[in-house]
Amino acid sequence: MSVGSTSKLCRVVASDGVSLEGLLQEGEPTRPDFPVSALIVVHGTGSHFYAGGMLERFSHQARDAGLTVLRGNTRGHDLVTRIASRQGAVWGGAAFETISDCRKDLAAWIGFLQERGHSRIGLVGHSMGAVKAIYAQAHDQHPEVGCVIGLSPPRFCHERFLSHPACGPFREDLHTAQSLVDQGQGGQLLSVRQPLPLLLTAEGFLAKYGPHDEYDFVKHLPNLNCPGLILVGSESVRTTPAFAGHPDDLRQLLKEHPAKPLAFELIDGADTGYSTCQDKPFHHVEHWLHSLAK
Repeated sequence: MSVGSTSKLCRVVASDGVSLEGLLQEGEPTRPDFPVSALIVVHGTGSHFYAGGMLERFSHQARDAGLTVLRGNTRGHDLVTRIASRQGAVWGGAAFETISDCRKDLAAWIGFLQERGHSRIGLVGHSMGAVKAIYAQAHDQHPEVGCVIGLSPPRFCHERFLSHPACGPFREDLHTAQSLVDQGQGGQLLSVRQPLPLLLTAEGFLAKYGPHDEYDFVKHLPNLNCPGLILVGSESVRTTPAFAGHPDDLRQLLKEHPAKPLAFELIDGADTGYSTCQDKPFHHVEHWLHSLAK
């Protein structure tokens, strides 16, 4: 831990009354060349603010570089949970969340940092957290957000899943979910197999993976009002339907929007969790942040 750094638990209440917990890690600023003074780090599907692994390592590295780091829950934390709200406890977790509610969650955390004097904030998300960071900022365009960083964001692209060679279980789960919704049982929990094994409601599965592609991050990137960086591991691209085609799609996007301050980097040999190279994501991010300040 850096000399003079502190860590403390914190809580915010979103605009609709849902309570969210997090961990605030403050260090002594040592990098005035960074374009942001604080990062909000958003967990992936079924995870939470205190998870170990790459995001813990990333947060420590960022704090040691002089950035304030806030690891905040969204209401999709853990797999199934009960969350306190002004209306009483409500069901939450990956099984019950509505992805678009991330806009309320991240707005609350942005406000929390603003109250503590941070006027230039970066959003950093991993996996589903990356999708949420991009989606929220593309829609709300918070002026305080100076950059958005997506670490292994999966694509929620219906046609990509259907056309993948390993799509059999996805088609079956999609049919089951649609049948339940058609029967008025959209709230029934369903154990799905692709693109990852997960328990979620039938209507939630269709909202994420249906043909409307509401949460396809690629189509939202051009709507960011700030610089954006996407990191993806080559092993994710090679092995996972949710990442198939990422390099080509993102490079094409950059060609179509040359005036947008967007960047994409492929990390050779990395999987979605960066299990064999946990130091690499922050090293790439640090270099990119430094380049923005030039």
